[in-house]
Amino acid sequence: MSARNLSRDVTSFYRDTRFLAIIAQILFALVMVLIFAFFIRNMLVGLRASNIPIGWGFLSQEAGFAIAEGPAFSPSDTYLRAYLVGVANTIRVAASGVVLATLVGLLVGISRLSTNWLLRTLAGGYIDLIRNTPLLVQLFFWYFAVILKLPDVRASIEIPGIGFLSNRGTALTWVYFSEVGRGWVGWLLAALIIAIVIGVIRRRQLNAQGLVGTTVTWTLPAFLIVAAIGYFLVDASASLPSNVAYDLRRGDRGTLFVDVNGNGRFDAAVDRPLARVPVTLLDADGVELGTVDTDTQGEFRFFELEGEGVELQWDVPPPLVVSRPVIQGFNFRGGQSVSPEFFALLLGLVIYTGAFIAEIVRAGINAVPKGQWEASRALGLTGSQTMRMIVLPQALRVIIPPLTSQYLNLTKNSSLAIAVGYPDLFNVSRTIFNQSGAAIQVFIMIMATYLSISLLTSFFMNWYNKRVALVER
Repeated sequence: MSARNLSRDVTSFYRDTRFLAIIAQILFALVMVLIFAFFIRNMLVGLRASNIPIGWGFLSQEAGFAIAEGPAFSPSDTYLRAYLVGVANTIRVAASGVVLATLVGLLVGISRLSTNWLLRTLAGGYIDLIRNTPLLVQLFFWYFAVILKLPDVRASIEIPGIGFLSNRGTALTWVYFSEVGRGWVGWLLAALIIAIVIGVIRRRQLNAQGLVGTTVTWTLPAFLIVAAIGYFLVDASASLPSNVAYDLRRGDRGTLFVDVNGNGRFDAAVDRPLARVPVTLLDADGVELGTVDTDTQGEFRFFELEGEGVELQWDVPPPLVVSRPVIQGFNFRGGQSVSPEFFALLLGLVIYTGAFIAEIVRAGINAVPKGQWEASRALGLTGSQTMRMIVLPQALRVIIPPLTSQYLNLTKNSSLAIAVGYPDLFNVSRTIFNQSGAAIQVFIMIMATYLSISLLTSFFMNWYNKRVALVER
């Protein structure tokens, strides 16, 4: 090769746009790293000058404040424990909101396409009104103008078979695992594994035969049969430990527990409380004064007694206990109580997000070719069968991607819980950094938590989207 050709090759090397693009990206990355390092250094200098902690040791300090709702928490617990309670409360409202908003969106989206003028108009009005009103305004409306204006506990509104509505929240009829029901959990896991195995086998059979079908008609009966067998076996062989004891205080309240250390006194760190066990209180003459179930912490309390209790008896409960709320004293006893703050937040998120999901469902259904509807009618399928078996499975391919975004928005919008006083992740974290001064660390934890929840949600929805995607041959 001549010197002239070599010089031309060297010159073209420096004029190569691909090489210049790589160099530009490297320089840009270096500039961003330097800027980031500059701000980090200034932040650390400022924190040291203000004597603000820059480590993570504050997480092991005593919180010193109470959290009114969520997993058990006391002011003597650590900041880390308080933060985890906030995370649990956020997941609780987000998970409930996703399920309920999906149901609302599905029903309203289908109603939007109904041939019934009144139903179609009501669905359209709901969507237009909710989508064009800020979520914060709606939360204030549901909390201050609706829930807090409900009657008090004594005059609460009863919904037969469901529960009570009052300005102190909602008390719902609920199903709990009893102390005996712990043994049924293993049967439920076994039933789930068997159902999954049957579903995989059935799916492979359908694929091998080139058929299109669902595995639910096989997996659901298998799960229910195994679970039912386990329930009856556990119920038939149920018994409580021999070392059951109780702590009776003031003649009307106490704790039922397994006396592990045998001292006849309830020690929370050693003894195990017995959940959802029916207990009967007797007076000095052996007359029954009343019967109640212990709560999840093994505690019980009797109201409006005709005498003072001196002895307690208990019975073996079934694996599942249906607990119905009743008004005792100045509050509800039994069932599942939902605070006004949680109810307002959940109601606002569900109604707001449901309006957006309804439009996504409507668009997905409209994306299905009209020929599919005509073919289903030619086969003699009813409208509901067409929607369930033909239209919705195809519409899912269009619905799922934007639906994922709405799920993520609902989770992030739950941070508005601070407006109604619900102790979610952001609300609890705000108290933590106000007391500890570790604002930077707490905000890093907040962002990392929301990012983790979003990534997990996206991962699951993307996995499901691939399963329902149309496979081209």
